[in-house]
Amino acid sequence: MFEFSRKRAEAEVSRLREEIRRHDHLYYAESNPEIPDADYDRLMRRLIELETLHGLGTPDSPSRRVGGEVAEGFRPFPHRVPMMSIDNALDEGETLGFDTRIKRFLETEDEIAYLAQPKFDGVSASLTYRGGMLETAATRGDGQTGEDVTANVRTIRSVPLALGGERIPGLVEVRGEVVFPLGEFSKLNEELQKLNKRLEKENATLEKENEKPKAPRALFKNPRNAASGSLRQLDPSVTARRPLRFYAWGVGECEGEDFENEVEIYEALRDWGFLVEENVAECGNIREAVTYARELEKRRDELDYELDGAVVKVGSVRLQSVLGTTAKHPRWSVAVKFSPRQASTRVTGITVQVGRTGHLTPVAELAPVELSGIEIRRASLHTEDVAREKDVRVGDTVVVQRAGDVIPEVVEVTGADGEREKAPFAMPSACPECGSEVVKEGSYHVCPHSLCPARTRGRIAFFASRNAFDIRGLGSRKTEQLASEGFLGDVTGIFRLKDRKEDLEKLDGFGEKSVENLLDEIEKSKSVSFERFINSLGVRHVGTKTAQLLSRRFRTPEALMAATLEELLSIDGVGEEVAKSVLGFFGDESGRKIVGELLGSGVTVKEESGSVGANPDVSGKTFVLTGALSLPRETVAAGIEALGGKISNSVSGKTDYLVVGEKPGRSKIRKAGELAGTVEIIDEERLRGLMKKRP
Repeated sequence: MFEFSRKRAEAEVSRLREEIRRHDHLYYAESNPEIPDADYDRLMRRLIELETLHGLGTPDSPSRRVGGEVAEGFRPFPHRVPMMSIDNALDEGETLGFDTRIKRFLETEDEIAYLAQPKFDGVSASLTYRGGMLETAATRGDGQTGEDVTANVRTIRSVPLALGGERIPGLVEVRGEVVFPLGEFSKLNEELQKLNKRLEKENATLEKENEKPKAPRALFKNPRNAASGSLRQLDPSVTARRPLRFYAWGVGECEGEDFENEVEIYEALRDWGFLVEENVAECGNIREAVTYARELEKRRDELDYELDGAVVKVGSVRLQSVLGTTAKHPRWSVAVKFSPRQASTRVTGITVQVGRTGHLTPVAELAPVELSGIEIRRASLHTEDVAREKDVRVGDTVVVQRAGDVIPEVVEVTGADGEREKAPFAMPSACPECGSEVVKEGSYHVCPHSLCPARTRGRIAFFASRNAFDIRGLGSRKTEQLASEGFLGDVTGIFRLKDRKEDLEKLDGFGEKSVENLLDEIEKSKSVSFERFINSLGVRHVGTKTAQLLSRRFRTPEALMAATLEELLSIDGVGEEVAKSVLGFFGDESGRKIVGELLGSGVTVKEESGSVGANPDVSGKTFVLTGALSLPRETVAAGIEALGGKISNSVSGKTDYLVVGEKPGRSKIRKAGELAGTVEIIDEERLRGLMKKRP
């Protein structure tokens, strides 16, 4: 009887799941619901009841969207393929310039076809499916490493837990944006306000009983913050109650599918069951893309989500591969930014900030004004020349905007009162922090004193930042506080904080638990990759990409400090200015002292596994990987790159080797066959043989 009952339950569960998935797709992907919410809730309750009674729960069941156990925190998640940010075009001229650069790079005068789509103002996320099942989900983070938010993403109803369609890849990384619908945003804040009113009453009772009151819930400033806050809840059941949506807009790694263009990718995402934005356009040239962006900007207030621009991508996946990336951005896409939201306010003062490199920046202090949901109190004037050109003075009424919708800046002066200062702004002749005489370098004013307190604070904050030692809890505010209180005199002082634990606990904002957490983060940061170690030093002209090149070539701090000008210039991507800057840093006693003290304080640098140019059979060669390999694809790619090889996503006349694993992409093998004599098709064993060879 039980077996018969279970079989009937299995059949009904299967039917309910299919029906609920169909209704989810109709509601969230097509905005065309067939049944009222009450009927949907009845179906879901019945499914949960049967799964619980007969032990039929599965990871891909719609019932798993209600949220599970509360997490203690979010684990770091390394992206299989980096989630790079997109470069911006702030006006039509820059958009046309993007097209010009692409044609110059491709050495063609033919028109380039593009795909244009809205640029969501939400939280970018990456969803990995293996065998068609949702395996992991992560935020973008710093592009290399995000936060694992799988449990929370499972609660978003527009995210398929299992892929649909006929052609399901063995592994695919789907990329998109988590957004908070505008129509629901005000409702969320209204609910939080009601909650705070209830808390007020509860707290009044708690105070009478001498118990600690509960903290009120902060309202969200804008939909993007609401999306981020909802996605990063430690309790997934809270996320499940928020009406988040996930719009898919691309793929990262994909095994078993070779897309020819962006339109095919969109069609695949739709077939797999994702919510995709329908306001996309195929553009035959850049002018059509510019027209699309203009029209979209006019309609931005009609859409139920925030957007701050249009993304324009080269339509051909093959051309995307040829174009490749810079250190920060793909060369084949650009974000055409909309005119920023603007507001008027009054300048109450002009101060001068000193950065870690010594550059002096004038800053307008403003009467508080809200801009795009953010309260603005300060805005950059960039340089003395800019401040003079705009003639910004204390007491003026000015228009401010968020440049690229991020950094506040003064646009223009619209009014001046009778008390306007007679003289225009002038940069001080002495550094406002240390009193050193300021020197002028082009349009910039610089404090030359390397031990200037402001420069020191900036270096410490940069040292602890994400692309360097990545010490969580040690941001710019904490750094400034610790420096002003005498706890930090230089970057090496970070690793001596453990000796002053009791003193730290006496500072405002530093409780016993927070100090413990900070010291734990500092201890964890002591094991650092050589690339991040180099970047943390703040060598002039050395950014993340150059740090990567240097780490692969020299592998250890000792080898880098002993490098000659000739060795540095032999690295593809390192020019004379960068080489001289590196030599100058390590040739100076203070630079070598910093490195020595860091290594002496317990910092261990992970040695790079290979060096550029160490293997003539790999160095300078271009490899394309297809099919399943014995090791993760990113591991194989990293090994090739460490030996000086290059990785491409598509086969072309520039490809040297096509490495074939199990179930390879047919189009790549076909293309390699067409290029026989230029492209050599090899298996993984042959690749290992090439990588083992040494000169």
